[in-house]
Amino acid sequence: MKIKINHLAKMEGHLDFIGDILKGDVASAKIKTTEGVRLIESILVGRKFSDAPIITARICGICPVVHSLNTIKTIENAFGLKPSVQTIKLRKLMELSQIIHSHALHLYFLSMPDFYGVKDDLDFIKKHPTQASSAITLREFGLKILEVVAGRAIHPIACEVGGFKVLPKKKKLEELLEMYEGAMSAAMQLVLFAARLPFPKFYREMEFAALNQKGEYAVYDGEVKFLAGKTVKAKDYSHIITEYQLLGLAAKRANYSGKSFMVGALARLNINHNQLNPQAKKVVKDLKLEFPIYNTFMNILAQAIEIVQATEAAGNLLADLIKTLKPEVSLGHKLNLIANANPKNKITIGYSVMEAPRGILYDMLEIGANGIITKADIITPTVQFLNNLEDDLKVYLPNLKKLSAAEREQKIKTLIRAYDPCISCATH
Repeated sequence: MKIKINHLAKMEGHLDFIGDILKGDVASAKIKTTEGVRLIESILVGRKFSDAPIITARICGICPVVHSLNTIKTIENAFGLKPSVQTIKLRKLMELSQIIHSHALHLYFLSMPDFYGVKDDLDFIKKHPTQASSAITLREFGLKILEVVAGRAIHPIACEVGGFKVLPKKKKLEELLEMYEGAMSAAMQLVLFAARLPFPKFYREMEFAALNQKGEYAVYDGEVKFLAGKTVKAKDYSHIITEYQLLGLAAKRANYSGKSFMVGALARLNINHNQLNPQAKKVVKDLKLEFPIYNTFMNILAQAIEIVQATEAAGNLLADLIKTLKPEVSLGHKLNLIANANPKNKITIGYSVMEAPRGILYDMLEIGANGIITKADIITPTVQFLNNLEDDLKVYLPNLKKLSAAEREQKIKTLIRAYDPCISCATH
């Protein structure tokens, strides 16, 4: 039996699925990325380091913030710069807002309808208008934060190496905080709805990896921790995972110790659930979740819990910044980095890891003494979990043999979209 699905819609980018079942066994289950090669890493080489955050933000229209910020962090790491506490708070607020609006979009509009077999999103909205309103409220909250802090909702322009070109106005932060209660109410509505989804029974033990930092649910900084226990610094991350290219496909793949692994919301929740904020921790307790969770369909529930977590964290940061925000000159301007000179006056290499909505994002830049980039490496989350998705499909397909072709196709799409793949990022 051959199963072929051309162009899976309702995700960022384009991919196909091809599977074969022979005598009841799965012979193959392949994800074929059909985006064209984009060569962002090659584009960076030969450019001034100050151009890099602007270029990498264009990797994706849904998660440009983390691409820009991670590149900025990489340059700061190369130069040995430590931005102010206030700068880090504002950056964390940007990252949290991106998680909120990205998860809300994926959850309600792209993935949840699959679990009920609903193909028309408008029908789904008519059946569940309260949850639709909640998703829209959350997206508005997240995008408004970006407009105020990052300068605009897509492709940030206010942040730079060493700080911010322009700081947000206190009045605007107060207006954002006024939106917080409505956003938190919407987040609770959405997580309760997600908890009632008819998740398929699925179990496959796998490895998970996520950013980990003492004292907080890490998204901005920290070390990469694997569920099995290994922890690595940003500069060593590319050394312990193997990134490779498949013939004829623009998206690379990655393995850890020769095996597939999972990154993203479910990985973060499995590894860092003890560090959730009170509201999100209460949701986990009320749902009586037991960790680790090995059902990857429940990445959807993990995203919903993370919306609660990120909304609560964003509210706390807003309240703090309203009290503490003060004028400051960007460290980049103080050191005159605007001139694009490498302050170390020698070849330097920087590394950084951050959590994109879909998982760990790794950046490496080698910068010459003249401030020109000589080497670049970016490993995106989807690159890291594509092999894990295929391994899940190999286990899941035998359960679908007795279904009609249409039903089988819908179930396959449900699993793939539950991962929230970003093929544009994968083909960077």
